[in-house]
Amino acid sequence: MSLVFYDTETTGTKTFFDQILQFAAIRTDADLNEIDRFEIRCRLLPNVVPAPGAMRVTGVRAAQLTDPSFPSHYEMVRAIRAKLLSWSPSLFIGWNSIEFDEDLVRQALYKTLHNPYLTNRDGNTRSDVMRIVQACSIFAPDAMTFPTGDKGQRIFKLDKIAPANGFKHDKAHDAMGDVEATIFLSRLIMAKAPDIWSSFMRFSTKAAVVDYITEEPIFCVSDFYYGKPHSCIVTTIGQNQDNKAEWYIYDLSVHPESLLALSDAQLAARLDKSPKPVRRLKSNAAPMLFSAEDAPEICKGRDNGLDELQRRAEMLQKDAPLRERLISVFETLKEDYAPSPHVEKQIYDGFTEKPDEKLMDAFHEAEWPKRYAIVEKFQDPRLRKIGTQLIYLERPELLDEAICQEHHKAAAKRLLGQDEDVSWLTLPEALKELQTMLAAASEMELELLQEHDRYLRGLHEQALKYAK
Repeated sequence: MSLVFYDTETTGTKTFFDQILQFAAIRTDADLNEIDRFEIRCRLLPNVVPAPGAMRVTGVRAAQLTDPSFPSHYEMVRAIRAKLLSWSPSLFIGWNSIEFDEDLVRQALYKTLHNPYLTNRDGNTRSDVMRIVQACSIFAPDAMTFPTGDKGQRIFKLDKIAPANGFKHDKAHDAMGDVEATIFLSRLIMAKAPDIWSSFMRFSTKAAVVDYITEEPIFCVSDFYYGKPHSCIVTTIGQNQDNKAEWYIYDLSVHPESLLALSDAQLAARLDKSPKPVRRLKSNAAPMLFSAEDAPEICKGRDNGLDELQRRAEMLQKDAPLRERLISVFETLKEDYAPSPHVEKQIYDGFTEKPDEKLMDAFHEAEWPKRYAIVEKFQDPRLRKIGTQLIYLERPELLDEAICQEHHKAAAKRLLGQDEDVSWLTLPEALKELQTMLAAASEMELELLQEHDRYLRGLHEQALKYAK
């Protein structure tokens, strides 16, 4: 299987509402030799506010956001999808990609009437080089150099760790430059920490993760919270029946016998207290898994040897009612979210049914004048809304004037922050942020920020007219 290293540069960090502006990817063989590469940019969507901080970091000028020589967002996503499908099946891998870039790619596909799960279906798998580097910091600290911050904490930002290990990162925060940096670090890990590289390649598949966590009585799980490593020795106690990719694991540093006499209320309070006895493990998100024998000593606790942890695991595995109670009470701690009125946040509200998937294909194959009739056939209201929005963005002359005016007004209200449950960057917020940045800008930054200030002020005036 080939590997596809990819990266995105975006309008901001709000993955439900921001958009990709630049996408780059390099396909390699299993030995990380380059086979092919792909890069594309697009124009800004009319209902998205580019974060001034993001524009300063990436160096994107205001004129680039509306450059007519760039494809539209829809055209870019169609090109990305075609390329990635031509490279499939592959392992899709990036830097912090599972927590960020993949969400942006999923949203881009979803908002353009495509199945959003391209990177983990039909034989495709996924992993994350940042997690592999973090694993090295725990299990192979001599394999590479880890830059540190003012307080001695290790920094896992690509633009810091790649140069610290010898990569000339002249194009940091450029999608292709970041892909090249990610491959450089991957080659370093493959050479100096081959066991960790092999482990992550193995656990990039959900099936391998499930086999391991259900067959091994105890094992080590590592992760990072607020930039700090956390490792624990655990045993699997069940599967989430509503989300089969999610499993429940138990931290064996907490003696299960200490929980037996607790009431449900007391147990809920204990499960919510650190160290948390029960955690979730996503089998399709390349978790950091290692044998219990390889776990850091701190995982075992001051007085706990592996024999004692094995005994605790055996106790749990023999006590099905206790496992069920732990899971049941743990689930009561899960925060309930009200349904969102915004179609972007409805992405996980259900899978697309087969008839609608066929209509999605028909939409892209049809000539534009015939697409609105296809949109009206969707059973899923999310798809009807997205389809109409796509036609408005690409060929507004095909819609009734009343529909176009409705979309003009909706975009203006979103830009101004006049919608309910505003979870995105608005123009007033961006302009306020820009004033702060301009006051402290260096001479090199000043021109770029002034351009964005003029651009956003023009957008603000236009939005005020449409929002009336």
